[in-house]
Amino acid sequence: MQRNLLLIMLMTWAAMSGHAVTVTDTIFNRKAHETDFAFGADVGFVSQMESWGTKWLDKNGRQKDILQILKEQGINNVRLRVWVNPSGGWCGKQDVVKMAKRVKAKGMGVMLSFHYSDSWADPGTQDCPAAWKDHTVAQLEQDVYDHTKDVITALQAAGITPRWAQIGNETKRGMFYPTCQTNKGGTDNFARMLKAGIKACHDCDSSIITIIHLPDGHDNSLYRSMFDALKSRGVKWDMIGMSAYPRWSHLDGPTMITKVMANIKDLEKRYGTKVMVVETGHYWNKAIEGNNYLVGLMDALIKNGDPGCFYWEPESMAGYDLGAWDQNTKRPNEAMDAYLGIKHTEVAWLMKASMQTPKVEQTVEPGELTMEARVQHQRKGRIQSVEFHIDKKTAGTYKVEDIAAVGTVATSAFTVPDVTIGPHTAWAKATDNAKNTQITDTVTFFVGESALMGDATIENGDKKGGTARWGLKLDAAGKYRLAFKYSSPTLRGTELRVNGDSIARTYFYKDTDTYQTVDIEVSEAGTHILQLTATGTTGLPDISSLRIFPLEGQMLPTRGEPTGVKYIKELSDCTHYYNLNGTPSSMPHRGINIVRETINGSIRSYKIKRY
Repeated sequence: MQRNLLLIMLMTWAAMSGHAVTVTDTIFNRKAHETDFAFGADVGFVSQMESWGTKWLDKNGRQKDILQILKEQGINNVRLRVWVNPSGGWCGKQDVVKMAKRVKAKGMGVMLSFHYSDSWADPGTQDCPAAWKDHTVAQLEQDVYDHTKDVITALQAAGITPRWAQIGNETKRGMFYPTCQTNKGGTDNFARMLKAGIKACHDCDSSIITIIHLPDGHDNSLYRSMFDALKSRGVKWDMIGMSAYPRWSHLDGPTMITKVMANIKDLEKRYGTKVMVVETGHYWNKAIEGNNYLVGLMDALIKNGDPGCFYWEPESMAGYDLGAWDQNTKRPNEAMDAYLGIKHTEVAWLMKASMQTPKVEQTVEPGELTMEARVQHQRKGRIQSVEFHIDKKTAGTYKVEDIAAVGTVATSAFTVPDVTIGPHTAWAKATDNAKNTQITDTVTFFVGESALMGDATIENGDKKGGTARWGLKLDAAGKYRLAFKYSSPTLRGTELRVNGDSIARTYFYKDTDTYQTVDIEVSEAGTHILQLTATGTTGLPDISSLRIFPLEGQMLPTRGEPTGVKYIKELSDCTHYYNLNGTPSSMPHRGINIVRETINGSIRSYKIKRY
């Protein structure tokens, strides 16, 4: 009768202790947003790092230009900071032009971040450039205009017009402390500087989007306070720039995203301009957590129609702990995959797989076999295939083409033909579309009816020449398949004898709870003695049982009375003793005795014992 393989796959949530895995999801279609969203990175350190001899590797370990690697990781726009007269020239006008030309050659857009300082400008430090230190407010206003226009004009001469220009960097309390410091009465002066920078950009090219940039993107009151003040002073910006770092905000990723998005929505409604995250980042050594934060943030921004998100110095490996490069492997870590729309989630379990049919030590009919596995996955629609194995061979594979389309249960017709009589092992391997795998326990089952003979009687089993014996009563001559269940720490050589005649040499390989088969042919019915003898330098494997399968339709064998002399273990309940001639004996005596083992009032077996 034709029997088909039924594979049932049930997708559910459950726990798999001690097995940490990474689940990969696609959160948004990266290609669909190539033109409407800036997947950005600030790389102001690159030229200086290259001068130190820094090399970067891509995901596959191949050394490449860092801009090419970033492009492959989904970056399509680059942010470059601009300093006025920096030490060493890094981030100065010439360095910026040189980097911008490389960026353009890769087909990426450019954002300028004017710091209006010779070095870092941020909420803690907004130092006036040395050359402008003694200038009046009016002169500083002109300085801002001239410097901004000079840098953009140099870029335009090289064939590059920046898409965006920040007028100041993280100007939480203004710039040029204390002259233009908002919490020191300098808000009017700060507004004048912003107007000068914005005018310079638009005088160079009206398409340049001007940005006023503040830190602490979670702090709505900060943004309202600053932009209300600037609006009242006639400042007209094109876009609001925002820094959004969970670290500096002392918030976890999900909370940070919630607060940032609430702030963005309020600002866009309140001022009628878009908001862009121009700086963000996460710990490089918490890559999965960083990936979750970044992909969650970008997904929220995209859904809200916002223009972009820039990672600040992802390529940094010089001790900066908020980069997105693995400082050990020199490769981009999982955080960078967020720019491809990919989310990696580390979970306690991924898949659970178990054999349902056949069950442990189940007896089935010879011929075609039905196998069944149950697979649970933590993500719906992720199972790709389930591969079945019988013994050491692949029985076949069931492939799931579209599990999401068929729901949580899928079935497929499958045939495993010609399964022969004897013991077999079965297991299955489930694979998902991220190439993660889970393997079931190995199940031992039996094809065809068999008789279990139980434990052997052992003589000197730990030595060469040691023996294991069984007494068997067979109703008919013919062929039988013997299956020994054993475990062995090493390879053990043995010789099989039937009634003293050598039948075969067999080897028990290092394994645990495994059946090994040997076929024998018996010429007549009756009681027979099977004997295994250790032939190697070590003793017998640990023989726990003997199972016998008739191969030619005979009746199942039974345990026969033992004959011959052998050593056996002490019996826990030996109440009757017999002499070799079968006459009862009240007590054991020197020499050889037949011992009847009685358990719960029933005769269990007869054995020989030497006293």
